[in-house]
Amino acid sequence: MVDDSELRRRLALLRDKIEAGEVKFAPHLADDMSLSLEAVKYSPDGEIDLSTVDSRVRSLALGVAMMKQRSDIKDATSLREIQKAYFDRIEHMFGDLFRLMKERDSHPQAVAWAVSRDSKSVSENYKYIPQFVEDLTDFWQTLSEGAKYHLQDLTGSKGVFGGDLFPSYTKNIASTSGLYLDTIVLTDPFMNCRRLFSLWDKQEAVRMFIKHGLNVLQYKDLATADFSPPIVAILPFDSSHDEESDEMLVDASLPDFFQHLELLFGRKFASFEEAGEFAARLDTPEKAVAEIINRERLLFDVEWTEPLPDQIKKAISDNGDIAGGQHPGIYILNQSFGRMRQANDILGKSRNLGGVPLLDAPTSWQYLNWKMEYSATRFGHELLPLHMSRGLQSLGSTEFQWLGDIPPDALIEMRRQGALDEIRATLSSGVEEIAKVKPENFFRTADKIGENLEEAFAKHQEKIQELRKKKWTFLGKDIGTWLVVGSIEVGAAFSGLPVVGAAAFAADQLLDAPKLKDLPGKAKSVFKEAKDIQKTPMGLLFRHKK
Repeated sequence: MVDDSELRRRLALLRDKIEAGEVKFAPHLADDMSLSLEAVKYSPDGEIDLSTVDSRVRSLALGVAMMKQRSDIKDATSLREIQKAYFDRIEHMFGDLFRLMKERDSHPQAVAWAVSRDSKSVSENYKYIPQFVEDLTDFWQTLSEGAKYHLQDLTGSKGVFGGDLFPSYTKNIASTSGLYLDTIVLTDPFMNCRRLFSLWDKQEAVRMFIKHGLNVLQYKDLATADFSPPIVAILPFDSSHDEESDEMLVDASLPDFFQHLELLFGRKFASFEEAGEFAARLDTPEKAVAEIINRERLLFDVEWTEPLPDQIKKAISDNGDIAGGQHPGIYILNQSFGRMRQANDILGKSRNLGGVPLLDAPTSWQYLNWKMEYSATRFGHELLPLHMSRGLQSLGSTEFQWLGDIPPDALIEMRRQGALDEIRATLSSGVEEIAKVKPENFFRTADKIGENLEEAFAKHQEKIQELRKKKWTFLGKDIGTWLVVGSIEVGAAFSGLPVVGAAAFAADQLLDAPKLKDLPGKAKSVFKEAKDIQKTPMGLLFRHKK
C-alpha cells in the first residue's frame, strides 16, 4: 500500500497537470471524475484530507505520476546517446579486431573461427567474457527502460528482430527490411547468450563472443547516424536480463506449449510435470517418433530432410549439451517449450514497441506462425509492414540477394536524400491487397515484391537507354556510349559534372575521352541528365544491383 507522503506527491502532480490543462477526460467519464475531484478537501493545516480522495482520483494520480516518471526517464538520456554508449563498449572490446577484419576483407564467422582454433587466444579472450557480460547487464538494467520508451514513442514502421541470437553475419538485415521499415530494433546477442556462455566449452564460448562482437559492430553506423527515427537501434529482450520478466514469459508460453504438444502427440497435458513424465518414457528416437501423430510439428530445421529418428539424433548431437541432454523425449519437450517461449518473446516485444516481428530464420518463422495459430493472434494495421519485412527477407535468399549487400553508407544516403518513400511505394505496390485477401500467404508477397523490383529496374534501364540513344557527339565520339549503366558516380567533379567510370571514361582521362572542362554545353547536359537518373530513389537502389 502506498504511504501518505507518496500519495500527496502524486496528488500534487495531478493538481499541477490539471491547472496546466494537460489532463483531459473522455466525455463519458468527465461528469463522474469532476464529482470525485470536487469531493477532495483540505485539512486546516493546508494538507489534502486523504480520506476525501476516492479510488478514482487515486488511480488518476497514479497514472499522472507514472507518465511523469516516464517523461523524466526519457529526458535523462536520448536514444542516440544510449546507442552511442552501447557501441562505445562494443568498440572498446572488439574495435581493433573489427578493423583488422575489414582490412583483410574477411567476415565475423571466419575471424571468430580462427581465434577459437588458437588455444592461447581462447585462454586470453575467455577470461574477459564474464566481466564484459556483467557490465552490459548492468548497462541495460539501467538504460533499457529509457530506450524502450523512446522506441515506443517513435513514429513510423518498426521491425523487431527475434528468432535467433542476432541476424546472420552473411547479410545486413537492414539492407533488405530497412528499405521498407523506418526502424529495425535488434536484440543484444550478449544478453541472449548470457546464460549460454557458461554452458558452452571455452572454445565455443570464445567463438560466439568474437563472432557477435564483430557482427554487432557492422550495425554501428546505422544505429548511431543522426536520424529520427533511427535506422537501427539495439534493445535486448527484457527476459534476457530481468528475472521477473523471464518468469512472466515462462507463464505466458505454457498454454501455447501445451497446445503444441497436443497437436504433436495427440494428447492433452495439464502441467509441465505431466508432460515431463510422458517424455521420460521416450528414451529412444524410435519410441519418440512412434508416439508422434503430426510429424510436421516436430521441426528442428526447415532444411533437414532426413527421417525423423535421424533428425532427432542430429539435433541432440548438435545442441544436446544446452537443450536437455541426450534423452530424446526430454530434448523434444525442451525444444518445443523453448520455441514457444521464443515466439512469445518476439511477439510480446513487437507489440510492446508498436512494431512487427522481424525474423530471418525460417524455422523460427514457422514456430511464430504456429504460436499465432494457437493463440488466434491476428495483425491489423501491422499486416502490411509484416508482409513487407517478411517478403524482403525471403527475397534476400533468391536472385535478389543483392538486396542484402547494400552497404550501410548507402542506406544512410537513401535516408538522407529522402529516397525511401518512393522506394517503399514501389516495392509495396499491390502487396496490401494480397495481405488482406490471404494474410498467411507470405510467399505470394515475396513474389509480388520481386515483380515490383523487376518492373522498376526495367523502367530504370529504359531511361538510361533513351539517354544513350541521343545522337550527341564530341570530337567524333558518341557521348551516349560513355553512359554505362551503373558507371556514373553520384559524386561530382569540380566542374559540377558527374565523374563517369568504367572503361569508357578512365578517372585520369588518359584514354581518348575528352577532358571534363572541354565538354560543350550540350554534352554537359547529357551527363547532368544521366546523373539525375542515377540520383533518383530507384537509381540509388539499383546502383547496388549486381
